[in-house]
Amino acid sequence: MEWRYWESIRKAVRLVQRFYPDYALVGRFARNFYAPPETTLDIDFLVNLDDRITLAELIDFVGSQSYEISPTDVGHWQYKMNVKGFRVDLVKPKGFHLDEEFIFKRRLVRLRRVGRIFVSSPEDLATLYVVSSRERGVRDLIKAKDVIEYSRARNDFNEDYFLSRCERNSVKPLCLELLQHEPV
Repeated sequence: MEWRYWESIRKAVRLVQRFYPDYALVGRFARNFYAPPETTLDIDFLVNLDDRITLAELIDFVGSQSYEISPTDVGHWQYKMNVKGFRVDLVKPKGFHLDEEFIFKRRLVRLRRVGRIFVSSPEDLATLYVVSSRERGVRDLIKAKDVIEYSRARNDFNEDYFLSRCERNSVKPLCLELLQHEPV
């Protein structure tokens, strides 16, 4: 059973890389690199869903490969795919700026049984959680705080970069508040 899990993740990564080479792993799977691990049943990728041509090509390709995707039209901020029984989410929250700076700061990691994969930096992951909290609520702020605190404890968090990303994404007041709290 475990090999199927890793094979599904490997296929999902290859599929996302094919259409969105500037992707980054986000969500709980990425959070597990920076904060205490949590179980997850899916894998989330931040991709440029504003590129409608690439998105339409992906939707067509996924349908031709007997994978599932929903919704099946262009113009949403989240798409859910089923790749060999494994759920893959493609996301780009409203108001989040996916730009060259974000892409440059991604981290390339090697996962045994999966291969090389880009993971969001801790600063960008925390910013993404703060942006998402406007729609999804306080749980995403707690996730951002965890990433910040545990990354700070490892001296792996650039507050200046984080605040510049927060300002770019119009959430700087919330980010400043998160930085005010003392680490656990």
